[in-house]
Amino acid sequence: MAHNYPLSSVEALKQQFVGKRLADLPTPSVILDRALIRKNCTAMLDVCEKLGVGFRAHVKSHKTRELAELQVGDGLGRCGVQVPAKFIVSTVAEAENLRGFVNGVRRQGRGANILYGVPVPQGAVSRLVALAKSLEDKCVGVIVDNLDAFVRFHEALVAHPDYKPDIRVEVYIKIDTGYHRAGIELTSPKFKPLVDTVLAKDAGGQGATLLKGFYSHFGHSYGGNSEADAAAGLIDELVGLERAAQAVPEEKRRGLVLSIGATPTATAAQNMLSSTSPRVEEFHAILSRLKEQYEIELHAGVYPMLDCQQVATHARPAEGEARAGFQPLNKDSIAIRMLVEVTSVYPEREKPEVLVSAGSLAMGREPCKSYPGWGIVTGSLGNSKTASVYDERGDKTGWIVGRISQEHGILTWEGERSKCNELAIGDKVEVWPNHACVAGAGFGWYLIVDSEQGGDEVVDVWLRWRGW
Repeated sequence: MAHNYPLSSVEALKQQFVGKRLADLPTPSVILDRALIRKNCTAMLDVCEKLGVGFRAHVKSHKTRELAELQVGDGLGRCGVQVPAKFIVSTVAEAENLRGFVNGVRRQGRGANILYGVPVPQGAVSRLVALAKSLEDKCVGVIVDNLDAFVRFHEALVAHPDYKPDIRVEVYIKIDTGYHRAGIELTSPKFKPLVDTVLAKDAGGQGATLLKGFYSHFGHSYGGNSEADAAAGLIDELVGLERAAQAVPEEKRRGLVLSIGATPTATAAQNMLSSTSPRVEEFHAILSRLKEQYEIELHAGVYPMLDCQQVATHARPAEGEARAGFQPLNKDSIAIRMLVEVTSVYPEREKPEVLVSAGSLAMGREPCKSYPGWGIVTGSLGNSKTASVYDERGDKTGWIVGRISQEHGILTWEGERSKCNELAIGDKVEVWPNHACVAGAGFGWYLIVDSEQGGDEVVDVWLRWRGW
Protein backbone atom coordinates (compact mmCIF):
# COMPACT_ATOMS: atom_id res chain seq x y z
CA MET A 1 0.00 0.00 0.00
CA ALA A 2 1.08 3.58 -0.56
CA HIS A 3 1.52 4.20 3.18
CA ASN A 4 4.18 1.46 3.21
CA TYR A 5 6.36 3.78 1.14
CA PRO A 6 6.45 7.11 3.00
CA LEU A 7 7.67 10.06 0.97
CA SER A 8 10.36 12.52 1.94
CA SER A 9 9.51 15.84 3.53
CA VAL A 10 8.83 18.19 0.66
CA GLU A 11 9.35 21.19 2.94
CA ALA A 12 12.83 19.99 3.88
CA LEU A 13 13.69 19.29 0.26
CA LYS A 14 12.54 22.71 -0.87
CA GLN A 15 14.58 24.32 1.86
CA GLN A 16 17.59 22.33 0.67
CA PHE A 17 17.28 22.82 -3.10
CA VAL A 18 15.03 25.74 -4.13
CA GLY A 19 17.15 28.66 -5.24
CA LYS A 20 20.21 26.56 -6.04
CA ARG A 21 21.76 26.81 -9.48
CA LEU A 22 22.13 23.64 -11.53
CA ALA A 23 25.92 23.80 -11.37
CA ASP A 24 25.73 23.60 -7.56
CA LEU A 25 23.45 20.55 -7.32
CA PRO A 26 24.59 17.09 -6.21
CA THR A 27 24.84 14.42 -8.88
CA PRO A 28 23.14 12.50 -10.18
CA SER A 29 19.98 14.61 -10.07
CA VAL A 30 16.93 14.40 -12.29
CA ILE A 31 15.73 17.76 -13.58
CA LEU A 32 12.33 18.64 -15.05
CA ASP A 33 11.58 21.83 -16.97
CA ARG A 34 8.13 22.97 -15.83
CA ALA A 35 7.64 25.35 -18.74
CA LEU A 36 8.24 22.63 -21.33
CA ILE A 37 5.98 20.22 -19.45
CA ARG A 38 3.20 22.78 -19.39
CA LYS A 39 3.54 23.37 -23.15
CA ASN A 40 3.46 19.65 -23.92
CA CYS A 41 0.44 19.11 -21.68
CA THR A 42 -1.44 22.10 -23.08
CA ALA A 43 -0.90 20.94 -26.66
CA MET A 44 -2.37 17.53 -25.78
CA LEU A 45 -5.45 19.00 -24.10
CA ASP A 46 -5.94 21.52 -26.92
CA VAL A 47 -5.88 18.93 -29.71
CA CYS A 48 -8.35 16.71 -27.86
CA GLU A 49 -10.71 19.64 -27.48
CA LYS A 50 -10.35 20.60 -31.14
CA LEU A 51 -11.06 17.01 -32.22
CA GLY A 52 -13.94 16.63 -29.78
CA VAL A 53 -12.45 13.60 -28.02
CA GLY A 54 -11.67 12.83 -24.40
CA PHE A 55 -8.25 12.47 -22.84
CA ARG A 56 -7.00 10.12 -20.12
CA ALA A 57 -3.68 11.02 -18.53
CA HIS A 58 -1.31 8.18 -17.67
CA VAL A 59 0.73 8.94 -14.56
CA LYS A 60 3.10 5.95 -14.62
CA SER A 61 5.88 7.89 -16.33
CA HIS A 62 6.29 10.54 -13.64
CA LYS A 63 4.31 9.42 -10.54
CA THR A 64 3.80 12.93 -9.16
CA ARG A 65 0.71 14.87 -8.19
CA GLU A 66 2.00 18.15 -9.61
CA LEU A 67 2.55 16.79 -13.09
CA ALA A 68 -0.74 14.87 -12.96
CA GLU A 69 -2.53 18.16 -12.32
CA LEU A 70 -0.83 19.75 -15.34
CA GLN A 71 -1.88 16.78 -17.49
CA VAL A 72 -5.59 17.35 -16.86
CA GLY A 73 -5.49 21.14 -16.72
CA ASP A 74 -8.04 23.31 -14.94
CA GLY A 75 -10.97 21.58 -16.62
CA LEU A 76 -12.28 24.65 -18.40
CA GLY A 77 -12.63 23.99 -22.12
CA ARG A 78 -12.48 26.81 -24.62
CA CYS A 79 -16.25 26.60 -25.10
CA GLY A 80 -16.91 26.81 -21.38
CA VAL A 81 -17.64 23.09 -21.12
CA GLN A 82 -16.06 21.40 -18.13
CA VAL A 83 -13.66 18.59 -19.03
CA PRO A 84 -13.34 15.70 -16.54
CA ALA A 85 -10.00 14.79 -15.00
CA LYS A 86 -9.48 11.21 -16.16
CA PHE A 87 -6.44 9.21 -15.11
CA ILE A 88 -4.94 5.82 -15.83
CA VAL A 89 -2.42 4.18 -13.51
CA SER A 90 -0.11 1.17 -13.66
CA THR A 91 0.02 0.52 -9.91
CA VAL A 92 -2.58 0.66 -7.18
CA ALA A 93 -0.19 2.92 -5.26
CA GLU A 94 -0.46 5.53 -8.01
CA ALA A 95 -4.25 5.46 -7.67
CA GLU A 96 -4.01 5.73 -3.88
CA ASN A 97 -1.77 8.77 -4.22
CA LEU A 98 -4.19 10.38 -6.71
CA ARG A 99 -7.17 9.84 -4.43
CA GLY A 100 -6.95 13.19 -2.63
CA PHE A 101 -6.73 15.20 -5.84
CA VAL A 102 -9.53 13.25 -7.54
CA ASN A 103 -11.86 13.68 -4.57
CA GLY A 104 -11.06 17.38 -4.38
CA VAL A 105 -11.84 17.80 -8.06
CA ARG A 106 -15.17 16.01 -7.70
CA ARG A 107 -16.15 18.11 -4.69
CA GLN A 108 -15.61 21.17 -6.89
CA GLY A 109 -18.17 19.79 -9.34
CA ARG A 110 -15.75 18.52 -11.97
CA GLY A 111 -15.88 14.91 -13.05
CA ALA A 112 -12.89 12.70 -12.29
CA ASN A 113 -12.09 9.00 -12.36
CA ILE A 114 -9.24 6.50 -12.19
CA LEU A 115 -8.62 3.46 -14.39
CA TYR A 116 -6.27 0.74 -13.15
CA GLY A 117 -4.53 0.18 -16.44
CA VAL A 118 -3.13 -3.36 -16.32
CA PRO A 119 -5.12 -6.61 -16.40
CA VAL A 120 -6.30 -6.73 -12.81
CA PRO A 121 -4.45 -9.17 -10.53
CA GLN A 122 -6.56 -11.16 -8.08
CA GLY A 123 -4.37 -9.98 -5.24
CA ALA A 124 -5.39 -6.36 -5.83
CA VAL A 125 -9.10 -6.87 -5.02
CA SER A 126 -8.90 -5.74 -1.38
CA ARG A 127 -7.02 -2.56 -2.22
CA LEU A 128 -9.32 -1.76 -5.14
CA VAL A 129 -12.39 -2.18 -2.91
CA ALA A 130 -10.80 0.10 -0.31
CA LEU A 131 -9.91 2.59 -3.04
CA ALA A 132 -13.43 2.61 -4.47
CA LYS A 133 -14.92 3.10 -1.00
CA SER A 134 -12.69 6.12 -0.44
CA LEU A 135 -13.55 7.84 -3.72
CA GLU A 136 -16.40 10.33 -3.86
CA ASP A 137 -18.29 8.40 -6.55
CA LYS A 138 -17.41 4.93 -5.13
CA CYS A 139 -16.21 3.95 -8.59
CA VAL A 140 -12.94 2.62 -10.02
CA GLY A 141 -12.07 1.28 -13.48
CA VAL A 142 -10.26 -1.95 -14.28
CA ILE A 143 -8.92 -3.64 -17.41
CA VAL A 144 -9.52 -7.29 -18.29
CA ASP A 145 -8.38 -9.43 -21.21
CA ASN A 146 -9.11 -12.96 -19.99
CA LEU A 147 -12.43 -14.67 -19.27
CA ASP A 148 -11.29 -16.78 -16.33
CA ALA A 149 -9.48 -13.85 -14.75
CA PHE A 150 -12.59 -11.68 -15.03
CA VAL A 151 -14.87 -14.33 -13.54
CA ARG A 152 -12.51 -14.87 -10.61
CA PHE A 153 -12.17 -11.11 -10.10
CA HIS A 154 -15.94 -10.63 -10.09
CA GLU A 155 -16.44 -13.46 -7.60
CA ALA A 156 -13.76 -12.09 -5.29
CA LEU A 157 -15.20 -8.58 -5.59
CA VAL A 158 -18.77 -9.40 -4.57
CA ALA A 159 -17.58 -11.82 -1.86
CA HIS A 160 -15.25 -9.28 -0.27
CA PRO A 161 -16.40 -8.37 3.25
CA ASP A 162 -16.02 -4.65 2.56
CA TYR A 163 -17.93 -4.70 -0.71
CA LYS A 164 -21.15 -2.68 -0.69
CA PRO A 165 -23.78 -2.34 -3.45
CA ASP A 166 -22.90 1.31 -3.98
CA ILE A 167 -19.41 0.36 -5.18
CA ARG A 168 -19.14 0.24 -8.96
CA VAL A 169 -16.32 -1.17 -11.06
CA GLU A 170 -16.16 -0.02 -14.67
CA VAL A 171 -14.65 -2.68 -16.95
CA TYR A 172 -12.59 -2.00 -20.05
CA ILE A 173 -11.75 -4.97 -22.24
CA LYS A 174 -8.20 -4.64 -23.50
CA ILE A 175 -7.72 -5.45 -27.17
CA ASP A 176 -4.43 -6.56 -28.66
CA THR A 177 -4.05 -4.34 -31.72
CA GLY A 178 -0.61 -5.68 -32.57
CA TYR A 179 1.65 -4.98 -29.58
CA HIS A 180 1.31 -8.52 -28.18
CA ARG A 181 1.89 -7.55 -24.58
CA ALA A 182 -1.47 -7.52 -22.79
CA GLY A 183 -4.81 -7.76 -24.55
CA ILE A 184 -7.03 -10.27 -26.29
CA GLU A 185 -7.04 -10.62 -30.07
CA LEU A 186 -10.33 -10.23 -31.89
CA THR A 187 -9.71 -13.55 -33.62
CA SER A 188 -9.47 -15.39 -30.31
CA PRO A 189 -12.31 -17.87 -29.75
CA LYS A 190 -12.42 -16.54 -26.19
CA PHE A 191 -13.08 -12.93 -27.18
CA LYS A 192 -16.86 -13.08 -27.70
CA PRO A 193 -17.43 -15.19 -24.54
CA LEU A 194 -15.45 -12.60 -22.56
CA VAL A 195 -17.62 -9.76 -23.87
CA ASP A 196 -20.82 -11.73 -23.23
CA THR A 197 -19.78 -12.60 -19.69
CA VAL A 198 -18.91 -9.00 -18.79
CA LEU A 199 -22.27 -7.92 -20.19
CA ALA A 200 -24.08 -10.65 -18.25
CA LYS A 201 -22.50 -9.48 -15.00
CA ASP A 202 -23.54 -5.91 -15.80
CA ALA A 203 -27.15 -6.75 -14.86
CA GLY A 204 -28.65 -3.74 -16.58
CA GLY A 205 -26.24 -1.34 -14.95
CA GLN A 206 -27.15 -2.51 -11.44
CA GLY A 207 -24.38 -5.07 -10.95
CA ALA A 208 -21.01 -4.76 -9.27
CA THR A 209 -19.32 -4.39 -12.65
CA LEU A 210 -20.40 -2.78 -15.88
CA LEU A 211 -18.87 -2.76 -19.34
CA LYS A 212 -17.50 0.73 -19.90
CA GLY A 213 -15.63 0.23 -23.16
CA PHE A 214 -12.63 -1.13 -25.04
CA TYR A 215 -9.01 -0.17 -24.59
CA SER A 216 -5.88 -0.47 -26.71
CA HIS A 217 -2.24 0.42 -26.10
CA PHE A 218 -0.32 0.81 -29.36
CA GLY A 219 3.07 0.34 -27.69
CA HIS A 220 4.77 -0.84 -30.87
CA SER A 221 4.32 2.70 -32.21
CA TYR A 222 7.68 3.38 -30.53
CA GLY A 223 9.14 1.56 -33.51
CA GLY A 224 7.69 4.06 -35.97
CA ASN A 225 9.87 6.42 -37.97
CA SER A 226 7.55 9.01 -39.47
CA GLU A 227 4.34 10.99 -39.25
CA ALA A 228 2.84 8.46 -41.67
CA ASP A 229 3.67 5.59 -39.31
CA ALA A 230 2.07 7.40 -36.38
CA ALA A 231 -1.03 8.26 -38.42
CA ALA A 232 -1.37 4.63 -39.50
CA GLY A 233 -1.18 3.51 -35.86
CA LEU A 234 -3.79 6.03 -34.79
CA ILE A 235 -6.19 4.87 -37.50
CA ASP A 236 -5.48 1.17 -36.92
CA GLU A 237 -6.38 1.55 -33.24
CA LEU A 238 -9.66 3.32 -34.00
CA VAL A 239 -10.66 0.70 -36.54
CA GLY A 240 -9.56 -2.14 -34.29
CA LEU A 241 -11.66 -0.97 -31.36
CA GLU A 242 -14.61 -0.30 -33.64
CA ARG A 243 -14.42 -3.94 -34.70
CA ALA A 244 -14.21 -5.00 -31.07
CA ALA A 245 -17.36 -3.08 -30.22
CA GLN A 246 -19.29 -5.07 -32.83
CA ALA A 247 -19.28 -7.94 -30.33
CA VAL A 248 -21.68 -5.90 -28.18
CA PRO A 249 -25.38 -5.97 -29.17
CA GLU A 250 -26.20 -2.84 -31.11
CA GLU A 251 -28.66 -1.53 -28.56
CA LYS A 252 -25.89 -1.55 -25.90
CA ARG A 253 -23.11 0.07 -27.92
CA ARG A 254 -24.08 3.71 -27.66
CA GLY A 255 -21.85 5.57 -25.24
CA LEU A 256 -19.21 2.88 -24.98
CA VAL A 257 -15.69 4.30 -24.64
CA LEU A 258 -13.06 3.47 -27.24
CA SER A 259 -9.77 4.38 -25.55
CA ILE A 260 -6.69 4.42 -27.77
CA GLY A 261 -3.14 5.59 -27.48
CA ALA A 262 0.54 5.52 -26.63
CA THR A 263 2.46 8.75 -26.83
CA PRO A 264 3.50 8.47 -30.51
CA THR A 265 -0.02 7.72 -31.78
CA ALA A 266 -1.94 9.87 -29.28
CA THR A 267 0.20 12.93 -29.89
CA ALA A 268 0.09 12.26 -33.64
CA ALA A 269 -3.45 13.56 -33.33
CA GLN A 270 -1.75 16.97 -33.33
CA ASN A 271 -0.87 16.32 -36.97
CA MET A 272 -4.53 15.85 -37.80
CA LEU A 273 -5.16 19.57 -37.47
CA SER A 274 -2.99 20.09 -40.57
CA SER A 275 -4.37 19.46 -44.05
CA THR A 276 -0.93 18.33 -45.23
CA SER A 277 -0.53 15.51 -42.72
CA PRO A 278 -0.64 11.90 -43.96
CA ARG A 279 -4.11 10.29 -44.04
CA VAL A 280 -5.72 13.30 -42.39
CA GLU A 281 -8.96 13.06 -44.39
CA GLU A 282 -9.29 9.35 -43.68
CA PHE A 283 -8.74 9.95 -39.97
CA HIS A 284 -11.42 12.63 -39.74
CA ALA A 285 -13.91 10.51 -41.67
CA ILE A 286 -13.39 7.56 -39.32
CA LEU A 287 -13.44 9.75 -36.22
CA SER A 288 -16.64 11.47 -37.30
CA ARG A 289 -18.36 8.13 -37.92
CA LEU A 290 -17.32 6.68 -34.57
CA LYS A 291 -18.31 9.75 -32.56
CA GLU A 292 -21.91 9.25 -33.66
CA GLN A 293 -22.12 6.15 -31.47
CA TYR A 294 -19.08 5.98 -29.19
CA GLU A 295 -17.08 8.15 -26.82
CA ILE A 296 -13.56 8.39 -28.21
CA GLU A 297 -10.70 8.84 -25.79
CA LEU A 298 -6.95 9.25 -26.23
CA HIS A 299 -4.51 8.16 -23.54
CA ALA A 300 -0.77 8.79 -23.18
CA GLY A 301 1.82 9.10 -20.43
CA VAL A 302 5.37 10.10 -21.33
CA TYR A 303 4.40 12.98 -23.64
CA PRO A 304 4.81 15.76 -20.99
CA MET A 305 8.49 14.90 -20.44
CA LEU A 306 9.39 13.17 -23.72
CA ASP A 307 12.76 11.44 -24.21
CA CYS A 308 15.12 10.20 -26.92
CA GLN A 309 12.86 7.24 -27.73
CA GLN A 310 9.93 9.55 -28.43
CA VAL A 311 11.94 11.95 -30.57
CA ALA A 312 13.20 8.95 -32.57
CA THR A 313 9.64 8.09 -33.66
CA HIS A 314 9.39 11.36 -35.64
CA ALA A 315 5.66 11.08 -35.02
CA ARG A 316 5.23 14.86 -35.29
CA PRO A 317 7.15 17.54 -37.18
CA ALA A 318 10.38 18.60 -35.52
CA GLU A 319 10.05 22.11 -36.89
CA GLY A 320 7.31 24.69 -36.77
CA GLU A 321 6.03 27.16 -34.22
CA ALA A 322 4.16 25.91 -31.19
CA ARG A 323 0.48 26.77 -31.40
CA ALA A 324 -2.83 25.65 -29.96
CA GLY A 325 -2.96 21.89 -30.41
CA PHE A 326 0.62 21.50 -31.65
CA GLN A 327 4.05 21.27 -30.05
CA PRO A 328 7.13 20.37 -32.17
CA LEU A 329 8.72 16.99 -31.47
CA ASN A 330 12.44 17.55 -31.09
CA LYS A 331 15.13 17.44 -28.42
CA ASP A 332 14.36 21.01 -27.40
CA SER A 333 10.95 19.79 -26.24
CA ILE A 334 12.40 17.10 -23.95
CA ALA A 335 11.61 18.28 -20.42
CA ILE A 336 13.65 15.72 -18.46
CA ARG A 337 17.42 15.81 -18.03
CA MET A 338 19.88 13.90 -15.91
CA LEU A 339 22.52 16.05 -14.24
CA VAL A 340 25.83 14.14 -13.96
CA GLU A 341 29.41 15.00 -13.07
CA VAL A 342 32.61 14.10 -14.87
CA THR A 343 34.77 12.05 -12.48
CA SER A 344 37.55 10.88 -14.81
CA VAL A 345 38.77 11.53 -18.37
CA TYR A 346 40.36 9.23 -20.96
CA PRO A 347 41.61 11.30 -23.92
CA GLU A 348 44.12 8.61 -24.91
CA ARG A 349 41.47 6.09 -25.90
CA GLU A 350 40.52 5.32 -29.49
CA LYS A 351 37.91 8.03 -29.23
CA PRO A 352 37.70 10.51 -26.32
CA GLU A 353 35.80 9.18 -23.30
CA VAL A 354 34.94 10.42 -19.82
CA LEU A 355 33.47 8.73 -16.76
CA VAL A 356 30.33 10.23 -15.19
CA SER A 357 28.64 9.74 -11.86
CA ALA A 358 25.52 7.93 -13.06
CA GLY A 359 24.80 4.52 -14.53
CA SER A 360 21.86 2.29 -15.26
CA LEU A 361 20.27 2.83 -11.83
CA ALA A 362 19.93 6.52 -12.66
CA MET A 363 19.44 6.60 -16.42
CA GLY A 364 17.97 3.19 -17.18
CA ARG A 365 19.24 0.63 -19.63
CA GLU A 366 16.71 0.85 -22.42
CA PRO A 367 18.13 1.41 -25.90
CA CYS A 368 16.99 3.89 -28.52
CA LYS A 369 16.67 2.74 -32.10
CA SER A 370 18.05 5.94 -33.63
CA TYR A 371 21.58 5.90 -32.19
CA PRO A 372 23.98 3.53 -30.34
CA GLY A 373 23.83 4.98 -26.85
CA TRP A 374 21.98 5.34 -23.55
CA GLY A 375 21.57 9.11 -23.46
CA ILE A 376 22.59 12.25 -25.36
CA VAL A 377 24.50 15.10 -23.72
CA THR A 378 22.65 18.39 -24.15
CA GLY A 379 24.15 21.70 -25.19
CA SER A 380 23.92 23.19 -21.70
CA LEU A 381 26.29 23.47 -18.76
CA GLY A 382 29.65 21.74 -19.39
CA ASN A 383 28.86 21.07 -23.03
CA SER A 384 28.14 24.72 -23.83
CA LYS A 385 31.68 25.16 -25.20
CA THR A 386 30.55 23.63 -28.48
CA ALA A 387 27.60 23.77 -30.82
CA SER A 388 27.98 20.04 -31.43
CA VAL A 389 25.03 18.20 -29.88
CA TYR A 390 24.66 14.71 -31.26
CA ASP A 391 22.07 14.66 -34.02
CA GLU A 392 21.20 11.19 -35.29
CA ARG A 393 19.78 12.70 -38.49
CA GLY A 394 22.68 15.09 -38.94
CA ASP A 395 26.44 14.76 -38.67
CA LYS A 396 26.27 12.51 -35.57
CA THR A 397 28.83 14.61 -33.73
CA GLY A 398 28.73 15.10 -29.98
CA TRP A 399 28.88 13.38 -26.60
CA ILE A 400 26.60 10.42 -25.92
CA VAL A 401 26.39 7.92 -23.09
CA GLY A 402 28.18 5.23 -25.05
CA ARG A 403 28.43 2.58 -22.32
CA ILE A 404 26.75 2.09 -19.00
CA SER A 405 27.05 0.02 -15.83
CA GLN A 406 25.26 0.10 -12.50
CA GLU A 407 26.63 3.34 -11.03
CA HIS A 408 28.85 4.62 -13.86
CA GLY A 409 28.34 5.89 -17.36
CA ILE A 410 30.95 6.35 -20.06
CA LEU A 411 30.48 9.37 -22.29
CA THR A 412 31.97 8.78 -25.72
CA TRP A 413 32.70 11.45 -28.30
CA GLU A 414 31.11 10.61 -31.61
CA GLY A 415 32.33 12.24 -34.78
CA GLU A 416 35.61 13.88 -35.70
CA ARG A 417 38.10 14.01 -32.85
CA SER A 418 39.22 17.49 -33.97
CA LYS A 419 35.75 18.83 -33.14
CA CYS A 420 35.70 17.37 -29.63
CA ASN A 421 35.12 19.79 -26.80
CA GLU A 422 37.19 18.45 -23.97
CA LEU A 423 35.48 17.82 -20.67
CA ALA A 424 37.37 18.15 -17.41
CA ILE A 425 37.05 16.47 -14.04
CA GLY A 426 34.36 18.29 -12.06
CA ASP A 427 32.42 19.45 -15.12
CA LYS A 428 28.69 18.90 -14.87
CA VAL A 429 26.67 18.01 -17.94
CA GLU A 430 23.04 17.23 -18.59
CA VAL A 431 21.84 14.16 -20.46
CA TRP A 432 18.57 13.52 -22.29
CA PRO A 433 17.66 9.92 -21.33
CA ASN A 434 16.38 7.29 -23.71
CA HIS A 435 13.29 6.49 -21.65
CA ALA A 436 11.93 9.04 -19.18
CA CYS A 437 9.74 6.54 -17.31
CA VAL A 438 12.72 4.42 -16.31
CA ALA A 439 15.14 7.30 -15.83
CA GLY A 440 13.13 8.70 -12.93
CA ALA A 441 12.63 5.40 -11.13
CA GLY A 442 15.76 5.57 -9.00
CA PHE A 443 14.92 8.99 -7.54
CA GLY A 444 12.61 10.08 -4.73
CA TRP A 445 11.96 13.52 -6.20
CA TYR A 446 12.39 15.72 -9.24
CA LEU A 447 14.17 19.07 -9.08
CA ILE A 448 12.13 21.59 -11.05
CA VAL A 449 13.45 24.41 -13.21
CA ASP A 450 11.51 26.72 -15.49
CA SER A 451 13.01 27.80 -18.81
CA GLU A 452 10.64 30.77 -18.90
CA GLN A 453 12.30 31.98 -15.69
CA GLY A 454 15.89 31.47 -16.81
CA GLY A 455 15.99 27.71 -16.41
CA ASP A 456 19.23 27.48 -14.43
CA GLU A 457 17.81 27.62 -10.90
CA VAL A 458 15.65 25.19 -8.96
CA VAL A 459 12.17 26.66 -8.44
CA ASP A 460 10.35 23.68 -6.91
CA VAL A 461 10.63 20.05 -5.83
CA TRP A 462 8.09 17.37 -6.81
CA LEU A 463 7.94 14.17 -4.78
CA ARG A 464 7.84 10.96 -6.77
CA TRP A 465 5.50 8.21 -5.52
CA ARG A 466 7.05 4.87 -4.63
CA GLY A 467 5.84 1.29 -4.40
CA TRP A 468 3.17 -0.78 -6.08
